[in-house]
Amino acid sequence: MKRVIVNTAGHISDHRAKLTFAIMGACAVAAIFYAVNLYTLISHTVAMQKMESQAAVLGSAIGKLDAEYLRISSKITPDSLASYGLVPGHVSMYITRPAATANLVSLGNEL
Repeated sequence: MKRVIVNTAGHISDHRAKLTFAIMGACAVAAIFYAVNLYTLISHTVAMQKMESQAAVLGSAIGKLDAEYLRISSKITPDSLASYGLVPGHVSMYITRPAATANLVSLGNEL
């Protein structure tokens, strides 16, 4: 009987050791998976912050260019254009629309 108990205890110890190694291996795999995901999260966050700062820089540059455009365009008058040899355009011919097309427009089918 003693021998059976010793053999059973030996098998239980073997199974317990294998189970412990399996659990430790699973924990190691989970820790590696966690570390990779944490690194990915941090790198994406840093990249997003860099992109947001670049977008802010570009937005301010666009604002400056828009202000410069408005400043320059406010100085343009027909007299200043005439000094460069430019004249206002004149429409020489109008395209007429047939009556059938005008009816379609009122129905909302014009493309």
